[in-house]
Amino acid sequence: MRTRTLSMPMLFGFLGLMLTIHAFSALASIECKTAFGEKSFTIDQQTIAFHKEDDAGISRAISSVSVDSVRTHKKLNGFTKTMYIEGNKHRINVEDVNNFNDVNDYLCITSPKGHEMTYPLTCRSIQ
Repeated sequence: MRTRTLSMPMLFGFLGLMLTIHAFSALASIECKTAFGEKSFTIDQQTIAFHKEDDAGISRAISSVSVDSVRTHKKLNGFTKTMYIEGNKHRINVEDVNNFNDVNDYLCITSPKGHEMTYPLTCRSIQ
């Protein structure tokens, strides 16, 4: 019977994989805005908060959704989150959390009648 020992490269590879998984699961907060600031929201570990800027330029959360009521589909480097707010289906797609891109990141809002509006997103990580 032959036993196999772990080699150093295999051990370091395993540790690197575990750190990558941990870093992805411990997602930092992400702030996203549509063009001209029409829609703005923040995604963190516990909530997704949509913001509205008042006449004085102060931004405040107008609605907040708990992550318990959000369906999340994780991708290789990104995610898609789906939730319902005031009867409208909101789908947030971020293709790569390490490299945000206005072309691949978008917010899609579908009304109960099936009308769909898609907004490109400008996102950034916040601490």
